[in-house]
Amino acid sequence: MSRRPWRTAVAALALFAPYAVAQDDARPLPELLSLQSLLRLVAERSPRLAAERVGVDAAEADLVTAGALPNPSVSYGRSRPSGGANTVFEGSRQLQAGVEFPLLIAGQRGARVEAAEQGVLGARARVGLAGSELALRAAELFAGLQAAQEKAVVLAEAHGEIERAAALVSGRLDSGMASRYDLARVEIEVAGIAVRLADAHGDVAEKSAGLATLVGAPGWRPRAAGLLAPAGLRSDPLAWRATLASGNPQIIAARRDEDVARAAVTRAERERWPVPVLSLGRTWTSDPFGAANFIGFSTEIPLFDSRRGPLSKAQADLRAAERRREATEAEAGVELGRLLEALDQRRGALERFERKVDVRSPALRQMAEDAYRLGRGTVLELIDAARTRVDARVAAIDLRLGVLQQELRIQALAGGLKG
Repeated sequence: MSRRPWRTAVAALALFAPYAVAQDDARPLPELLSLQSLLRLVAERSPRLAAERVGVDAAEADLVTAGALPNPSVSYGRSRPSGGANTVFEGSRQLQAGVEFPLLIAGQRGARVEAAEQGVLGARARVGLAGSELALRAAELFAGLQAAQEKAVVLAEAHGEIERAAALVSGRLDSGMASRYDLARVEIEVAGIAVRLADAHGDVAEKSAGLATLVGAPGWRPRAAGLLAPAGLRSDPLAWRATLASGNPQIIAARRDEDVARAAVTRAERERWPVPVLSLGRTWTSDPFGAANFIGFSTEIPLFDSRRGPLSKAQADLRAAERRREATEAEAGVELGRLLEALDQRRGALERFERKVDVRSPALRQMAEDAYRLGRGTVLELIDAARTRVDARVAAIDLRLGVLQQELRIQALAGGLKG
């Protein structure tokens, strides 16, 4: 497989993950999947990603709340004399109405809006992180499904070869050129290969069910298209570290959390200021009529509660967010080095294996069968030849899968599965 299709595939989820709209779940799902179509389905249909997007909606609702001005208060009252001299007012009754306007003159509203906006960005970063994790999980399951399918094919071919060997031994037994032990031994090998083949089919079913779980379609059992092949990523540490600093989803989310905490500190500082209230009112009497207008100004005096506690908590949250961001950056750098080193080792092992072992050559099996027919070889040599060939082919699949998984993890760490 060339490098370009994999790069296209791993970028697919980035285009859909943070902002994709849920599609019609009634649309039929394909039975044969490419990686690109799988990532698109995960982005559109994943229940986990849909749940993460609800967090963005909640953060946007907080932004609406933060931008709202405080509501004015309206009051209305009526007074009547209850006895004694008219020392309060002359007349049969007095009515009064007023309105109060809280004034956010210390920048509280701007600080609230900024904190809410940072909260929206933080929620979107968490959606991006969840999308990257799902993309890696989906890509690893897809690669595992490809490997399981190839192993099932290899083992099915090996099962057929061993059955042919059993038929050959049975024919020689009828002619008196083989023993019942030879037939029993080869039949045991047939049973062993059948067990391995059943395990391979079970692995295929398990990986397929895992993909169905990611998409939220329990009854769906897809198959992976194409053959298992590494993407051929470069292993230049400097280039990957540059990409890591700007693209790692965990680092991006940690930085957003730090920005949210910093905005919360600013908001807490602004909220320490008292909110003055402007009051406007009118009072009037009846029998006889008289009226008076009122304008007033009131404010809280922070003698006993200066709101120092919320500010201290916000500052502590900011320090914690800074430490988490620093730890995330350090851990990501170490993890990148570990993954690149492991990738080089796995690639070296795969190259050495392919250079020394021709896993598809039928020569070994043919030579063992010819030797057995001519009486120059034993049934154990015939079985050993078949077993060696299938073990080599399975080992090659495992080596290719190991290389591909390392490449996928590096891409996910550096943001290649998220964009």
